[in-house]
Amino acid sequence: MRIISLILLLLFGSCHQKSVNDYDSLNEAEKEELSNWFDTISEERFLQPSAIHRVYKDSALILQPNNVDIRQRLSYSYKKVGEHMKAMEVLNKAVEIDISNGKSNALEYRAWTLLYYYRDYEGAVRDVDLIEKITNNFYNSCWGEPCGLIKGQALYKLGNYKEAIERFKMVTAEEEALGFDGNFLVSFYTGRCYAGLGEYNKAIGHFEASLGSVKKFPEAYFQLGLVYEKLDDQKMAIENFNLAKKYIKYSMNEPYIERFDEVFEYMIDRKLAKSSDNN
Repeated sequence: MRIISLILLLLFGSCHQKSVNDYDSLNEAEKEELSNWFDTISEERFLQPSAIHRVYKDSALILQPNNVDIRQRLSYSYKKVGEHMKAMEVLNKAVEIDISNGKSNALEYRAWTLLYYYRDYEGAVRDVDLIEKITNNFYNSCWGEPCGLIKGQALYKLGNYKEAIERFKMVTAEEEALGFDGNFLVSFYTGRCYAGLGEYNKAIGHFEASLGSVKKFPEAYFQLGLVYEKLDDQKMAIENFNLAKKYIKYSMNEPYIERFDEVFEYMIDRKLAKSSDNN
């Protein structure tokens, strides 16, 4: 790998040309400077999924093996080309380094990854619990989402509905204290939990609350339709299925993940067709 790094230095970095043996003679400031150069070039000149991007990241890590940020971003490249075992190996090492330093940044990304990419619900719960222990705070951000939402969704997928509801309540209370005006995903998944418990009226209330800030939310309308089916209210079921179909283009898709309970038009059409047959 160092030979490859030297070749790349000769090709692209004349101002930083160093022989392989010179690495060990560099002081820490020089190693950091060269490592950051490798890292910057990897981001600016090469696509993240490319092999050469990873070569530059590896070169940076030769010089700064404990740089968690570089190591975590290297894991993205492996994940994007489908090398998931290697991606997790690299990410796990980043988490290990972070935890040893009393930090949770890489752990927060891993919790998000375990939930949405790998559907490792037990792992996501364990990671969020460890984040809370490290930070001494239950309201943390896991890759742009409340870690409590990550844990709550994992518990929901595990069928631990009551525990998930309590977690969602904690997130709601904290966000209200921070001045946030509701979290439509928290409301939505709380509704899913109550529906799972057969407490349909409570489920309806939470699905309707999720529509308070996101009016064009087809998943909420679809779940309302399912609940009204359970309650044998075909009129309200059809009304909500039709609203789900009307707003289908606003489905809760993401560029990198497929969220739980995402609804697709064929699913709605099946329900409407069934309702039509029953009438």
